This record gives sequence, structure tokens and C-alpha cells, in this order.
Amino acid sequence: MPRPDFRVFDADNHYYEAEDAFTRHIEPSMAKRCMQWADIGGKRRLLVGGRVNKFIPNPTFDPIARPGSLEDYFRGRNTEGRDLATMFGDLESLAANPGYRDRDARLSLMDEQGLERAFLFPTLGVGMQEALRHDLPALHAAFRAFNLWLDEDWGFDRDGRLFAAPMLTLADPDEAAAEVDRVLSAGARLVVMVPGPVPTPNGYQSPGMADYDPVWARLEEADALVAFHAGLSGTSQYGKVWESGPAQFEAFRHSAFPLVAFADRTISDTFAALICHGVFCRFPGLRILSIENGAMWVPELLRHLDGAHGKMPFAFERHPVEQFHANVWVSPYFEDDMVMLRDLLGIDRLLFGSDFPHAEGLADPMAYIDELGGFDDDEIRKVMRDNADGLIGAG
Repeated sequence: MPRPDFRVFDADNHYYEAEDAFTRHIEPSMAKRCMQWADIGGKRRLLVGGRVNKFIPNPTFDPIARPGSLEDYFRGRNTEGRDLATMFGDLESLAANPGYRDRDARLSLMDEQGLERAFLFPTLGVGMQEALRHDLPALHAAFRAFNLWLDEDWGFDRDGRLFAAPMLTLADPDEAAAEVDRVLSAGARLVVMVPGPVPTPNGYQSPGMADYDPVWARLEEADALVAFHAGLSGTSQYGKVWESGPAQFEAFRHSAFPLVAFADRTISDTFAALICHGVFCRFPGLRILSIENGAMWVPELLRHLDGAHGKMPFAFERHPVEQFHANVWVSPYFEDDMVMLRDLLGIDRLLFGSDFPHAEGLADPMAYIDELGGFDDDEIRKVMRDNADGLIGAG
């Protein structure tokens, strides 16, 4: 499709964290309980809570996969049956791509790509809540340190172009509320959490429990955006029910099983919990974004919510489907059925997100527009720019 005559707003852009992202500002007394670097077998490894962390195979990000290198995989076009290592292809040096870690270089790259603004999310950070779930004081200390680094290197909102989202965990409600107060006072316009249940000293529980109301209340009062971005969460336990052994996907006896059985469970269950446990009724002004979770789970969730309301209307203060439509915005994967999602959710609830520069995303963020066949010019502008502008108060 022709490229638009306006610059766009990418709701899903990423940086590759600096090696000291979690260590530069860590409280000295917590350093050994949080993140450390070690040379093991001639390779630089990240230790989290004293253990080698495998969320990112190469946490130095050097070299790194080319943007969009897994596009055929995610479009279901792996007709040759190549494994992921082969599909990644040749890796790139970070030195050749300064925009992955340097803010000024990223702005120049955005200018070349036709991007006016972007929400900016972690790469490594979205795997760290689960890694520190057994030590909640360390988890909160690590996220405080990370957010100080993030503001220092990228800025939460310096010029209305890059909106970097500080990481938030609800694990300790008092600590979470204090961190929300701190990052909002520092200028944050949105925060990011991983979907899934919240780690607690006694296991996991729903983010919709009243324990977390002080956090939701602060975010609503500040009119801040909350992004649930895909990451590692407690729902990795799903696999243990079906197949013995570690929960990491690579350990599954049939590697396609998680893609078929529970690929969308985490984000769908998270919104089911928020709605059924009353968060959007207690805080109707909350604005929640689903980022890098795709959107093909939405029709089934809405069907179940509607069915539950039909069976138990007394369980809901407001119709659960109406709650979803009122409080949630969704960024579909480029391979999703855009026309169906537009007709289901309405054009005002869709956000363009490229996942650049990740291998799972698009090499050219602007190529997302090619997926909007059947959309008129006004609809394209809303998805590619105006909806995100309206959320952040830009434009």
C-alpha cells in the first residue's frame, strides 16, 4: 500500500538494555540478590538472584538478530521446516546499530523510518519479575534501579517523541505504590507490566485483588497509561500440568504444544481477572494497553465474558464486554486479521505496533500499513497515528 503522507506513532518500539541497566543504580546492599555479570566458560552471563538467567540467550545483545528476521515464522510460512537458529540468519553487531541503545541515534533512525513518536519498552526487563519472584524485596530494588537507568539513558518523556515506560511489579503493593508515585513525579506518562498473576510471598494471585487498589487508584488519578507487554510470568506454570520437566518452552516434548495449547492464555486470563475481579468498575478511568500480545485472543475472551454475564449477570456491576471496550486498547500482531478486529473492537481501539527492532517484528515499521487492506484513509490514520496520539495527549 502507498506510504502515508504523515509520520506515524509506533506503540511498540524497543531498546536493547545497556549492560548496567540493572546495576548502575542498584542499592549496594541488594546487589548480590539482584543482577550481576559473570564470565562463565568464556561467555558473559547474567546472574539474577545468584543464578544464570536464560530468558535472553545472549543478554549482552552483541551480536543481535536482524529486525524482522523471524517474519516468515510468525506468518506461518516456514514451508522449508527450518529451525529458529537457521531462521535468525546472520547476526548483527550492536556497533552497526547505535540507535538500539542511544537515544539521539534512535531519534535519527525514527526520522528515516517515518516515525514521529513511539512508546518504548524493555527487551530483557520483561523477563525479570519471574526471575526474582522468590525474593520480592530484591525484585522491587531491581526495578527501582532499572527505572533510574531508563530515565537517565532514554527519558520518560523529554520532548514528546519517545515515551519510555518504567517497569512496574505489583508484588509488594506498598512498594509498587511508592514506585508509581516516584516515576510519575519524574515525568512518566505510562508504565509497563507483564501480564499474568502477581507473585506474592505465598504464591500467585490476580492483579484484580483489592490489595493493589492503591496502585490502580494512583494510575487512574494521574491519567497514566498502563501497558501489559508480553513477557515471562507465572503462567509458564501452565506447561507443568501437561508435560513433566522444566517449564521452558524448549524443554517441551512436542515443541509446537505451547503454540497450540496456551499461546494466548496469559493476556486473555489477565483481562478476565481484571474484569471479573472488578478493577474497571472500581477505577473506570483506567486506560490499559495490550502490547505485543497479538489480538486474536480477543473474540474468544469477549465470547466467554458475554456468556458469563448471561449466566450470572449479578456477578458484574457493568457488562463485562462493555468494560473491555471502555478501558482497553489493543496492538494486533502484523499477521492478525485486522478487518475482523476492526469490526469487533472499533477502529478507535486499535494501535499500530511494529516491535522494532526485534526479530519477531517488522524490519520496516511502516510496512505495518500493508496489513490494513480494506481500511479507508481515516481508519489508517487512526491506527497508525491518531489513536496513540489521543492516548498520550499528543498532536
